[in-house]
Amino acid sequence: MQSSAQKLSAEDYVYPLKNVAGYYSANFGEMRPNHFHAGTDFKTDGVEGKEVVSVADGYISRISLSPSGYGLALYVSHPNGTTSVYGHLSRFRKDIHEFVLSERRRLKRSKVDLYCDKDQFSVNQGDVIALSGNTGSSMGPHLHFELRESNSQKTLNIIAQGIIKPKDDISPYFMKLHYFEVDTIGGIPYHSNPTTYRVYKASDYSYKTEQKTPIKVGRNGYFVVETSDRKNDCANTYGVYNLAMELDGKKIIEYRNDGFTFDLSRYCNAVSYYPIQRNSRNEAMRMALLQGTPRVFFPTVVNQGMISTKEGEKREVTLLATDDCKNTSTLSFSIEGKRDEECFKPQEDNSLKKVYYNHDFAQKVDDTFSVIIPKGALYESIAMRLEPSEIVPKADTTIKILSPAYLVHDDNTPLQKSIGIVFSHNVDKNLQHQTSVARVGANGSVTYVGGTYRYNRIVARTTSFGTFCLVADLTPPVIAPSFKDGGDYRMSDKISFRVWDNFSGVASFDVWIDGEWIPVEFARNRSIINIKAEGIKGNKEHTILIKAKDSCGNIASWEGNFIK
Repeated sequence: MQSSAQKLSAEDYVYPLKNVAGYYSANFGEMRPNHFHAGTDFKTDGVEGKEVVSVADGYISRISLSPSGYGLALYVSHPNGTTSVYGHLSRFRKDIHEFVLSERRRLKRSKVDLYCDKDQFSVNQGDVIALSGNTGSSMGPHLHFELRESNSQKTLNIIAQGIIKPKDDISPYFMKLHYFEVDTIGGIPYHSNPTTYRVYKASDYSYKTEQKTPIKVGRNGYFVVETSDRKNDCANTYGVYNLAMELDGKKIIEYRNDGFTFDLSRYCNAVSYYPIQRNSRNEAMRMALLQGTPRVFFPTVVNQGMISTKEGEKREVTLLATDDCKNTSTLSFSIEGKRDEECFKPQEDNSLKKVYYNHDFAQKVDDTFSVIIPKGALYESIAMRLEPSEIVPKADTTIKILSPAYLVHDDNTPLQKSIGIVFSHNVDKNLQHQTSVARVGANGSVTYVGGTYRYNRIVARTTSFGTFCLVADLTPPVIAPSFKDGGDYRMSDKISFRVWDNFSGVASFDVWIDGEWIPVEFARNRSIINIKAEGIKGNKEHTILIKAKDSCGNIASWEGNFIK
């Protein structure tokens, strides 16, 4: 059964934004790459700078400032045991801003995550605490908002609980239906290729399959349904809150997302059908449980959601999709058991390695390459392909390829936990600090994975299968000032610069002006130095030094001058 979420009362909270139209760009629990969406995204009418208010009395308990993730974010703890979260902000309230600035200077860190005392920043319901923005991993101006249980940090579905009431009388959409047969050999489940059925809207709230005769099914199988939702006056698509399947009038599986702790967020890869979900704008929901999927999101489960039939047996299936505003659609169809000779019968491939979801696994391919898969990394047991790859890694002169490529299964199989990719390889001493594991694409291109080379061995952690090789990153980051060396900036309050890296990514960067460390403000694609706020003045020339380091340890620096 799903663990209960804290029951909220709409009377305890106000809307978190002032002077907006009141629309939403994303709802709670939507399928995102490798995670459920943990909050609700509020539109800010396409602009930054809307006033953000505390939804209830409380105090600022946490302040975060990062170039990625939630960007500038505030956390407000409330007396009723909840915490509200406000992400992608452009600016904090003045006293909060000044505190953060002093802490960044004290710590000499531009990226900070600060925890505050209860009496440091008290707020009343409706107090303006920040301005909305587009910072962090945001693709456009909006407010990411969450309510969490303070003790567990379990994030809650505020629309389903009626805290926020969007205008919505549109029932969910069914797009496609897929059927998979399942058979097991030696404890390893094998899934057939999908058979796909088109569906159509028969009435305002009901859908049918275009195939008029019963869908032929095997002895054991399950359905995947592609769904989507809409809200009034918005072009955005949303996730479906509740999805159930009935077999001959009896509910055999139900998915519902009222809230989750963050250790459960990645289970979206098992709730959905990952190979379809990763390439779809819809939500491809698997109406069955894989072996290692917890039941926390499934209040009802019978026979893991699997449908069993005999030859010639006819049964009735109904899918019910309900959104977070209680609008429901149904998809109904008939099924009929196939003849035995038509059913899916997998063939065991003895060249594959059996990896069980509830056991640790470690295997060498040769003296160079091995893989470590811990218990719980898989959602179900698999027959895994583990071998040297035929793909030849390729890179330009900024990257040196150090090993051939090795294949570890395929990237259509998701992972819940990271696995270990291990290379035992003698690398020239001059390249060791720049060496890392890389992922190899189908065309031979390489992308950074990670790892630190020690004692002729490197171990990298990755949360996806694929093809891997060993490389050395030869090139430091690029520092590109947007201001002119020696330029006169007496009439400017701010100057900015960009830092990017060819391969492993920018790990850190710092700025010194006249020998003093200076914090930077994070903006999309650039970093800003507020020279006025930092007291840089005197009608004279000032020195500036910018240093950046990538994830392979390559360091770049830029030195110059400006007048202020």
